[in-house]
Amino acid sequence: MAPDIQMSEDELISEIYSAFEPFNPPPEGTYVNCDSVRGRWNIQRELGNQIVRSQQPTCQLYSGHRGVGKTTELLQLRGFLTEKGYEVVYFEAQNDVELQDAEYADILLACTKNLVQAIQLKGDNPLLDWMRTRWQSFKDLALTEVEWNDLKLEQQVGLFSKMTANIRAVPDLRRELRKRLNDSTPSLIAALNSFIEQAQAEMPAERKGIVIIADNLDRIAENTSSGRSNFDEIYLNRSELMSGLSCHVIYTVPIQMIYSPRVTRLENNYGKPDILPMVMVKSLEGELNSLGIDKLKEIICRRLHRIDARLVEPEYLENYVFDSADTLDRLCAMSGGHMRVLMQLLQKSIDWIEDLPITAEAAQIAIEEQRDTYRTAIMSDRLITLAQTHISKEFDGEERSLEMLLNRCLVEYRYYDENNQLKQWCDVHPLIEGFEQFKKALAKLESNQP
Repeated sequence: MAPDIQMSEDELISEIYSAFEPFNPPPEGTYVNCDSVRGRWNIQRELGNQIVRSQQPTCQLYSGHRGVGKTTELLQLRGFLTEKGYEVVYFEAQNDVELQDAEYADILLACTKNLVQAIQLKGDNPLLDWMRTRWQSFKDLALTEVEWNDLKLEQQVGLFSKMTANIRAVPDLRRELRKRLNDSTPSLIAALNSFIEQAQAEMPAERKGIVIIADNLDRIAENTSSGRSNFDEIYLNRSELMSGLSCHVIYTVPIQMIYSPRVTRLENNYGKPDILPMVMVKSLEGELNSLGIDKLKEIICRRLHRIDARLVEPEYLENYVFDSADTLDRLCAMSGGHMRVLMQLLQKSIDWIEDLPITAEAAQIAIEEQRDTYRTAIMSDRLITLAQTHISKEFDGEERSLEMLLNRCLVEYRYYDENNQLKQWCDVHPLIEGFEQFKKALAKLESNQP
């Protein structure tokens, strides 16, 4: 029996479908703390406390698998730091940086643009002064012939946005800007720091400083066409500049750098990078982890609650939205503890129904469709690697294993045991366990075990 909701069935299905959008941050008020099933990982403790307790500017690196919930946690951190009295300048890098062709200069300009837009100074603006003295050199990159002194303040600020938009869209402008910025980087860093220091000095006494959060830099594609890696150039060769701002900074970083020999250099330059773990949905012994499943169900319920509170009542959740508790549990388990996969499974399930509830049949078809995506990502010679990991539960760090980890064919979990020792382990994604080819590779490997 359906609750008496004041919308049609089609409208309700559309609302539920939209609540599980896999590529958008979760709706406001739907955050769920998953510390207990992420090995006690907590963004306030991992990243926030260092900012709040340090008397000097900090620079931290943050990473995790695509779609695991990094942005959700950063937005939670932004709220925490704002409550603590910080001016948080958060931006998503893809709005300012061409992620398929990114260099350090692009990130520097993105930080500059977002600072200028977010904070208005009472006195002279060192960044606008910096631009004014170089306007003849840079105005062609803004695709304008207007003179600097003819611009109003808001137009001068807007030119940073115009420049970043132009260089993001036009490769030739991007290369030319980098060339010119390379000669001006020290002076731009000095102007940035003067801007930050002046902004912090003008803040009310209860405000504690500025924090820059540069999200989605982990999506940068690695480019080695010049004979060097742009990853190395940005995060290692330019580390003194990246960490040289006079405020707290958090940069997201490609996870490939974390799972490589470069991680020791990253740690030397920035401190230990933080990695957001996946939600542990099964135990090391292969049993379902009820705590992890319950957390994923709570995430689903928080989103349904925004539509109508009655939808999360057991009699409606497990009989009207879903046809049974088993269907809901299965979708959560087959996500592997990966937030984006969970949302994709939910939306795919809804695609296969005309009316509520989401049936076991629709859920199974969605699982098979998602499984097929993984099937195309696995070459036959990778099956033995996956089977070996399934048996050992260890990530061996080899190139093939790293490839499978980055493709989410392997999942990693962490927890603390009864002696408070951190345990980390790796396994194949639950969707892959259903492959006939994987089952054959596993059986072949097990038959050769002593």
